[in-house]
Amino acid sequence: MKRLVIAVAVLALAGCGGEAIVPEGQSGHGHGATSAAPPVPAASARFNDADVTFVQMMVDHLQLGISLSQLAMAKAGKQEVKDLAGAINTTQREELTTLKSWLKLWGKPEGGGANLHAAHGGQPLLDDKVIDGTKDKSGADFDLTFLNLMAGHQGAAVEMALTEKKNGSNPETVAYAERVATSRQGQIAQMLKAISEP
Repeated sequence: MKRLVIAVAVLALAGCGGEAIVPEGQSGHGHGATSAAPPVPAASARFNDADVTFVQMMVDHLQLGISLSQLAMAKAGKQEVKDLAGAINTTQREELTTLKSWLKLWGKPEGGGANLHAAHGGQPLLDDKVIDGTKDKSGADFDLTFLNLMAGHQGAAVEMALTEKKNGSNPETVAYAERVATSRQGQIAQMLKAISEP
């Protein structure tokens, strides 16, 4: 059963253009959610539509990730899963504050991220309804559900980050996208490892 779950998770994380989401040989150490992330710098005023779209989509994405991680901090059975959720929660809250400040600087609204997802290939894997559906789970069942949902969710962040790296013009936003791609790949590796453990 666990092998099936891992296979489904890996397939769900296939990136745009065939790029691998989980790098070969990468462990969670040094690149995962538990490592201290450097602060995200303030963005300059130069930006294009790709920068705005990426940041707006990431605001929506981060808010959903925070909701799921906070639930896991309260309900996860394994301490390892609680710790991972706590690290994700801390990092994404900091990023959310920064990204909102960028949109304010650019004179752009925070909302609309979910609609932008639909315009770029469909609704996100995670939404409030999906998160609510995990609330009646507990123990190992909750842990497995959380790890699969969050792995897929972070895989979507990698896809968005790769698009921003290709099309964005704001240097701080592109640098943030590079950071997202690296850190989320590390988190995905940690989560797939946790799924495979008894």
